[in-house]
Amino acid sequence: MIWEMLTCIEQLEFAGEIYGLSRRQANEKGIQLLHDLGLYEKKNKSARTLSGGMQRRLNLALALVHDPPILILDEPQAGLDPQSRIMVREYLRSLSHRTTIILTTHDMDEVERLADRVAIIDQGRLLVMDTPDRLKNSLGSGKILEIRVNEDESGKSEQLLAALPSGVEQKTFRQGVIRIVCSGIDEVLNDIFQVLKTGGIEIEDLHIRDKSLEDVFVSLTGRGLRE
Repeated sequence: MIWEMLTCIEQLEFAGEIYGLSRRQANEKGIQLLHDLGLYEKKNKSARTLSGGMQRRLNLALALVHDPPILILDEPQAGLDPQSRIMVREYLRSLSHRTTIILTTHDMDEVERLADRVAIIDQGRLLVMDTPDRLKNSLGSGKILEIRVNEDESGKSEQLLAALPSGVEQKTFRQGVIRIVCSGIDEVLNDIFQVLKTGGIEIEDLHIRDKSLEDVFVSLTGRGLRE
């Protein structure tokens, strides 16, 4: 919550006093937070004159003015430009050694950069909770190979999945993309190409990448759109 008519420092002083700080303590803490979050030059500006990204950073400062032991944030980086996202990310990381941060977000990239433990919730149900590395390793060892094929050959591609080498741990076909998880992808790559070539499958694109938390989320919840 932001009070649009108050200046940045007035807001932090007011919030600090609500939490039991003296005016002096609230002012000192507010000045420190404005410095840390790149808002010091705006300390005497009213909140309504700030950009959306600056208001998001001011919101974060208001949540921290009383040094809470637990901080709950909902999409704290939404609406931020790249520079502000980096600043907020690094600041949250610096807090993590003394503050427990519970972060809710749909941005899996930010989760991978920030989180020590991840809970995946779908339709109000807790599906899994573990470290990012363990969650990604639950998909199998090794990397992911994604091969995009001609949409007209979808039927043949699904049939050929069974003929892929035994070293392949997981294999799926959706929307024209063959997705393979394999621990020794380099060792079986030629065999995979040979199977596709023999089956007359035309490869339009392919790439090899590391597993991500987005892969984990989709594997647990499916690809259907959420409301």
